[in-house]
Amino acid sequence: MAPKNSDCAAIVDGRAAWRCSQALGINTIVTGGLLILAKRRGLIPSISPKIQALRDAGLRLSNTLVNLLKQQTGE
Repeated sequence: MAPKNSDCAAIVDGRAAWRCSQALGINTIVTGGLLILAKRRGLIPSISPKIQALRDAGLRLSNTLVNLLKQQTGE
């Protein structure tokens, strides 16, 4: 099934949500990827405060993932 809005993407977290969106042909980006993209485009100066805000809101992000995200953005 082709996505109706191929120029749009859903923001998902969690393996099940990602698998479901992929099965439906929906373009997806995970929250961590969105943070990387925002920093690379100069929309945010740092991802660290955003990661902490997500953790404070209850999103479970492993230290390994956080370190990878920071590495990808040079933090």
